Amino acid sequence: MGLPTIGILSAGVFGVFALSLVLPLFVALVEGNWRALEAIFLVGIGYGFLSAVTILSLSRRARTLNRAGVFTAAIVVWLSLIAAAVPLFVLIEGQPLIPAIFEATSAAVTLGSTLRPPADMSPSMIFYRATVAWVGGLTTLTLAVYVLGPYRVGGIPNANLRQVQHARTENDPRILVTLQSIAVPYLTLTIACAMLLIIVRVPADDAIVVAMSMLSTNGFVPPGSTTSVLDNRLAEFIMMIFMLVGATSIIWHRLLVGRSGEGSREHDEGMLYLTAIALLVGVAVLASILAPPEGLQGFESAFNYVFDMISIATTTGVTHDQQLGIAIPFEAILIIVFIGGCSYSTSGGIKAFRLLTMLKHVGNELDRLVYPSAILRDDVQYDTQQRIIAKSVWSTFFLGVLAVTIALLIFAAQGHSLPSAMALAAGAFSQVGNLVDSAVPGLSQGVASDSTLLTMSALAAVARMEILVVLAAITGNRW
Repeated sequence: MGLPTIGILSAGVFGVFALSLVLPLFVALVEGNWRALEAIFLVGIGYGFLSAVTILSLSRRARTLNRAGVFTAAIVVWLSLIAAAVPLFVLIEGQPLIPAIFEATSAAVTLGSTLRPPADMSPSMIFYRATVAWVGGLTTLTLAVYVLGPYRVGGIPNANLRQVQHARTENDPRILVTLQSIAVPYLTLTIACAMLLIIVRVPADDAIVVAMSMLSTNGFVPPGSTTSVLDNRLAEFIMMIFMLVGATSIIWHRLLVGRSGEGSREHDEGMLYLTAIALLVGVAVLASILAPPEGLQGFESAFNYVFDMISIATTTGVTHDQQLGIAIPFEAILIIVFIGGCSYSTSGGIKAFRLLTMLKHVGNELDRLVYPSAILRDDVQYDTQQRIIAKSVWSTFFLGVLAVTIALLIFAAQGHSLPSAMALAAGAFSQVGNLVDSAVPGLSQGVASDSTLLTMSALAAVARMEILVVLAAITGNRW
């Protein structure tokens, strides 16, 4: 299976994590939080040493991974990131092990829910949570490029994968070059978002945290008032733009910059997604007229609803109140978050391209009833490749439904009401923090049981890894 290679990849995660601690370390130094400074420094040094020793000792034994090994490595990478994030929650905030695991998982998979109010957190831990989520978003993109795309997991399109992946052969993966092609735009967009927020007079520390959360579609942001997330409408407009950037494909971004890709699956998916967002925005505006929130009218009401709708549709999960703030049926919200964003993005859900593929497949089957002998575009009956893609897409869809259903039953068995259990299952599966917070209003006061926290953590982690990846790692080539 290539255990030395998997060990090197895991060590690499700890090494990258150690480097990422520079920002919260600097914040701890500026605020004079010596306990946090000492803990972050020692953990960073320890991880760096562990990573270097492991890589040096295993480098000569590294081997090319087979398919099962690749999927196992993807799981190990995610578990390594979560494990790396746990100790500081224990050392600095004094959290017990299970709450610390939930906090680490929530940050790493960009769920964004926390067990304490942001107002009660130290600046260093606010930056720590945002940094872990930012690294989690980078991990999501990297594994999509190196695992999901090449192996067409869940039918994900890979025709334009060379826009970001620079591997020559399996023996020459060129991970650092590919990581650079992903990380540089990701970092550049994060800096651009932060600078724009600062220009519109958001405090620099808040701007950096929000920027990292928007590009990683993470639901953790500094607290605002009850009518505005940052008490700044221009800032919220910028946030909406970068939510959409974070929820759309990095490959499509490259194609747009290069003025190519017309007719590609990434282009079709991106345009479908933005069209759907536009329709949802129209629904939000209509809802603001028919059922405005208490105390708000006109533009203020419409702006809040549009912001909340985009936040939910991109699975960012930042809204103006814990009751979602949108006067549309709860069931519709569950469907929206289950679909999620685009492929090769940091968003959650089953992804928009799978919905597009399923709709095309259903349309073809309906056409076949009228024209039984016709050869249709993307016809699964005559095109083996399309049949494989359709099978993968439908498998992902039904496995997603099954996972959410099982989680719903577990949450119900733990004493949550049916609506709350549905919100917890959908929110954890698609990494939408406001759904989880609305289902357990006292989550930040520690009212959730350890079993609920572990269930949410497990579901969110498996969904972020992709369920088919987990099954492939268990069953080898049968997926």
